[in-house]
Amino acid sequence: MRLAGLAFCVLEFLIAPHSHAAQNFSCDGAEVRIEVVARDSRAWEDRSVAVVTVSREGEKTVLQYRNIDFIGGRCVAENGARALVVYQAFCGGSGCMDLANWGVIDPRTLRVLTVPSDANRDEARKLLGGGVLPRLQMMSVLAEAHKLGIDVPE
Repeated sequence: MRLAGLAFCVLEFLIAPHSHAAQNFSCDGAEVRIEVVARDSRAWEDRSVAVVTVSREGEKTVLQYRNIDFIGGRCVAENGARALVVYQAFCGGSGCMDLANWGVIDPRTLRVLTVPSDANRDEARKLLGGGVLPRLQMMSVLAEAHKLGIDVPE
C-alpha cells in the first residue's frame, strides 16, 4: 500500500504543472499566497505582475503590483500582539527604498492597514508594535517570470 501511495505522489509530481514558486502560509485563520503571474502585454515590463492574496471563509483581499523587482511576506505575531500579514514590494535599483515599502493586512478582517510606499517604514513599525521590522524571504519577480516562461529580459 505504501508503494502505491509513493508511486501516486511521484506520478502527481511528474504531471503537475511546474509553473513557479509562490509563498503560501497561514496567518490567524487566513490563507496567504504571494506569487508572480503572467499578463498579456506587448510591453515586457507589464508581462508579469506580483499578486498578494489573503483569503478567509470564502472572502479575499487581492493586491497586484507591477514594476517592482522583489516581493515577499510572512505572518507576524510577536510579543502577544495580534497576528498580521506583513509583506514588502519594492524595486531593486540604487534609488529604491528597500527598507520601506511595507504592506500590512489584518488576517481576521482582510482589511489593508497599509500598502507599500517609499515612506511607510515608521507606519509599518507602529502597526507591528514599534519593534524591529521582520526579515522576509523575498522573491525576484523577474526570476519568477522566467520560470513561468514569460518573455522578459535576462
